[in-house]
Amino acid sequence: MPRQATKANGNVYFEARMRAAKCNDKLMTRVGAADFLPGVTEDSLKKYELDITKPPNIVVALMADAYIVPELRLWYCVHECPLGVYCREIPVMPPERALIRLQNTVYQLEPIIHRMALLMEDGKLSESELRQVPSIRDGLLEVRRRADESLAVLERASRIGIFV
Repeated sequence: MPRQATKANGNVYFEARMRAAKCNDKLMTRVGAADFLPGVTEDSLKKYELDITKPPNIVVALMADAYIVPELRLWYCVHECPLGVYCREIPVMPPERALIRLQNTVYQLEPIIHRMALLMEDGKLSESELRQVPSIRDGLLEVRRRADESLAVLERASRIGIFV
């Protein structure tokens, strides 16, 4: 078995590849992983995993697909993309927890929709209504985050055939 690159430990791309290598031995090495990443060389992968260079978003998408880690896309958006301020990272979680969080969202969404409808009723925003906008926005972002969690669980299951 090849040695693990200790300098890459803690790097999200390296860690994702190592988790995927538990199910696919070819991913244990960068050479093997490069076979699953069209257009990505072993040397490029090394630079990404050692934080020498940042991978382009298309490479992150390829990694997310090859390693079956859909959460990697949002991690990239939150941490490495300049537009990431508008994204929320989603944690890897058991499918049951994602489902429960999504179910509970139904109860949280109704008051958010009601508050938003009250704001929109006259077509204008008063000073007091403007102060409510950030909390409504945060509530809607949380709804989106929970939907993204369930989408990641569903995507992973559809790729490997089981919910894990």
